Amino acid sequence: MTSVRIALLVALATVAGAAGAVVRHPVPAHAAADWRGVVVPTAEGGVRVGNPQAKVRLVEYFSTTCPHCAAFSKEAYPTILDKYVRSGAVSFEVRLALRDPIDLVAAKSVRCAAPARYFATLEDVMAAQSDWEPKTIEWVNAHTADLNGPNRDKAIHAMLAGVGLEAIVGRHGVTPAALGDCLTSKPIDDALERSTNDAWNVRKIDGTPNFLINNVIQPTVYGWAGLEPLIQAAIKA
Repeated sequence: MTSVRIALLVALATVAGAAGAVVRHPVPAHAAADWRGVVVPTAEGGVRVGNPQAKVRLVEYFSTTCPHCAAFSKEAYPTILDKYVRSGAVSFEVRLALRDPIDLVAAKSVRCAAPARYFATLEDVMAAQSDWEPKTIEWVNAHTADLNGPNRDKAIHAMLAGVGLEAIVGRHGVTPAALGDCLTSKPIDDALERSTNDAWNVRKIDGTPNFLINNVIQPTVYGWAGLEPLIQAAIKA
């Protein structure tokens, strides 16, 4: 598979057309019965929160530029984390299914957050999608030469600052220097490539968001109204 980073960053130079912070209180380390504070990267390239031995393993394939994913994040994430993950009954993993170059740089910005703050950062970025995405498209169109030049990574960092993404992730502890490092991080590139390949080439999902429950794809389920009953049924099974 052609490298996701190379293919999408090259496309970033020519792409055209096409919030407030989410508050989530950190979970105390001593709260053994609260699994929301257990967040780890996965071998598939995603990030998982919750009990690794949970009876129900929920996976979402998503894109940071997908409006349906933004709606799902707003509607479902608080309930998933507070009602299902907290108790240890459900673990929740998110895997990027990259769709476009803007998706890539936004995803890398979120991935720069510390694991314990990843989901709060993701919620915040998705909540502001309608603000930063059109600004990013305008920025790309106005700075094509810089984004395709020898200082491309610096130009991308300037774009993230200009459209507000640097400020959003900064509220979750990501410094400008750390964000710059993440833009050129091979481990992050590799993780996003694995999850994207898993989504489109292995699972062959038909769009985002898409869901697995206990490693079984859930066809025709694209929102919380259809997904929650399946989670409840899996818990009871």
